[in-house]
Amino acid sequence: MEEKAKSSNNKIKSSNNKILIIALLVLLFALIGYTFYNNNDHKEAVKFLQDEKEQIIGNLTAMEEKYDIAIAQNTSLSDSLTVEKERIIAFKDSVKSLKKINSRTLSRYRGQLANLKATNERLLDEVDSLRLANNMLTEEKDSINSQLQVQTTYNDTLVAQNMELAKKVEIGGAINVENVNVTAMKMRSNGKYTETNKAQKTDAIKVEFRLIENEIATPGDKEAYIVLKNPEGKVINAKGTFMLKDGSESKYTDQTIVNYENADLDVVMLVERKGEKYSKGSYPIEVYVDGKLVGSARLELSDSFLGL
Repeated sequence: MEEKAKSSNNKIKSSNNKILIIALLVLLFALIGYTFYNNNDHKEAVKFLQDEKEQIIGNLTAMEEKYDIAIAQNTSLSDSLTVEKERIIAFKDSVKSLKKINSRTLSRYRGQLANLKATNERLLDEVDSLRLANNMLTEEKDSINSQLQVQTTYNDTLVAQNMELAKKVEIGGAINVENVNVTAMKMRSNGKYTETNKAQKTDAIKVEFRLIENEIATPGDKEAYIVLKNPEGKVINAKGTFMLKDGSESKYTDQTIVNYENADLDVVMLVERKGEKYSKGSYPIEVYVDGKLVGSARLELSDSFLGL
């Protein structure tokens, strides 16, 4: 009896041990499965956070490149764009250097990224507006320059035409002379002059010329000058200088003012000898009116024969 009871108890204990072992095995497999499941979830979460981090870095790089393009356009916003670009570079370096990332940090970075994007869009919109305005100004400038070039060409043409017309008017309105006559004169005992061709007998030289009619010439007082030179080319009895049309000055022998009224006008000028007597030779005479050479002639003087 006693042995039967012991045998029965042993069987019960053996059965309980098997049940316990089975239960433990079930728990062990359940724990392994739970750990494996949690480990997979963790890996997926880490991968998700890492992908989000790379996406933020990519967005920051794209914005940095846009700023580079905008800064290269050299607008009035270049300084502001440069400051924002530096902020993006600093933020990107901060994201790159982050070793551990979690959802809280990721959420904060997303908020900062959204603020940077908003600033980026605002500044780039302003850059676009400035570029459009500059393009319009450039087109207007080109149009104005083109019109100015046309007007300048037209003005140059008018100036050339006016200069040509003024030259024609000046030529057409110039006062000319004819019949320039030069006569050597000697003074008789009665004080009157008579003609001579002898150098030693010449006491004065008479110059006669006619201002011819010109209806388009400007009437009024005109300055007439005569320049008498000896055979060596020196001005005789120079009284002073007068201004030529080309702006230079010339000595003159005699000068008079005549009142020209667009009609023929005869002028007579007498140059009296001063000092030494005239010598044999050819004496050129030039006639100027208002600084312009209008006529010339020569006086030939010969030696006296036996003092006559």
